[in-house]
Amino acid sequence: MALCGLLIIIGIFRNGIYCCKTPNDFVGARSRGDIMIGGLLAVHGRMMTSHKGYPKIPVIESCAGFEIQGLLQMLAMIHAIETINNSSLIPGIKLGYEIYDTCSETRLGVLATMRFLTTFNSTEDTLKFQCNYTDNTPKIKAVIGASYSEVSITIAKMLNTQLIPQVVAFPKKRISHSSSAEVLSDKLRFPAFLRTIPNDAHQTRAMAKLIETSGWNWIGMIVMDDEYGRSALESFGTQTMTINVCIAFKEVIPAHLSDSTIQSKIDETVKTIQQETRVNVIVAFLKPSLLIRLFKKVLEVGMQKTWIASDSWSSAVGISSIPNIHRIGQVIGFIFKSGDTSSFNKYLRDLDHKQFEENRLLDQYAALLSDCPKIKFNELYNCITNYSKEQVYNIKRNKFKTLREDFLSAMVRPGVVYSTQLAVTAIANAIRHICVDRNCANPTAFAPWEADIVPGNLGKS
Repeated sequence: MALCGLLIIIGIFRNGIYCCKTPNDFVGARSRGDIMIGGLLAVHGRMMTSHKGYPKIPVIESCAGFEIQGLLQMLAMIHAIETINNSSLIPGIKLGYEIYDTCSETRLGVLATMRFLTTFNSTEDTLKFQCNYTDNTPKIKAVIGASYSEVSITIAKMLNTQLIPQVVAFPKKRISHSSSAEVLSDKLRFPAFLRTIPNDAHQTRAMAKLIETSGWNWIGMIVMDDEYGRSALESFGTQTMTINVCIAFKEVIPAHLSDSTIQSKIDETVKTIQQETRVNVIVAFLKPSLLIRLFKKVLEVGMQKTWIASDSWSSAVGISSIPNIHRIGQVIGFIFKSGDTSSFNKYLRDLDHKQFEENRLLDQYAALLSDCPKIKFNELYNCITNYSKEQVYNIKRNKFKTLREDFLSAMVRPGVVYSTQLAVTAIANAIRHICVDRNCANPTAFAPWEADIVPGNLGKS
């Protein structure tokens, strides 16, 4: 703790880095219950770094680039859990949650997962090494997330040590802002992993069919340099081999926004597109924050193409709100199916009156909102998500300040809400089945590996 205190004194002004004062400051949202469900979401776009561009001290750094979709994913998860608690699905049992912001980075996902694996009700967050975890009682019984496949793949390997069920529900990528990489379907490597969204093979197959039907023979491809991008590149390449389509170029852009080479790589990519005059159609598997940078450069050079959007950005508000975005050309997007989300919309309308045991992420949103007091509705998104604003720990929300539920409702992506509802419901049904003849008010009543989450309740894997 002395190290953390020192960093706050000398680092906060010098390097733009904060650290949490206590481990509990790291928690994004929490509500205690008889059975705890963990959540890993990307509520910020990246972690802050020192002026030298890489970490110098092993502390938790602050984050930047508030992601409205990440906040809505968190609220959708909480709403789904509260809905279960207010129903008769698991009588006498309260589901709780502990949710962390990964800031779109694997490192924070690993730290949060370490806490998930600690012994239940341990005041010191004790993480024990054992040869047999069959009777172990970790802090949580299942995990929802992470938002990105790269993060999901890493934490899946950690959760596999105790066969803790991991359900990915969020169609958002950098992989994820959903984890759809095909490798996660390998049950030998990821036996406890499930998802409520299809893997990328379905999406790339549909894209290839569109290209074949449209008679486009020359295309370009832009992906991120991570597991999601590489998986999509391989899968799409396989699909195009059977339909007589040539991929003129395959550009790979760094996935992490903290990478100092991103802008130069985007500039190179735009030059490549300009030089390949045969290509009028470009397939992009990128997260929205990267597309925003790319499209601003495309607008700058005055180039028009047909863009095929993966589900990661096809309905991203941040992209559609770019000034003069229509000048980039035609965009054809793919999205996942959705269901009835009316109850969540009502939940958002009443958000100002909700009482949360602990929700730092919502408090951070309220603080950012108060920093944009006279911003027009259509400019509010860019103000809140400004990357020059860092996350601040331990903000207390002023309960007299509005949360602009109208703005949040306008940002809702029904597919995200629906997938989250499926994930929570699938976990709850598994718990109900176990608790028929057990006293599940006792946290040791069952181990996570005993939760038989039925794949039929989820999307194809």
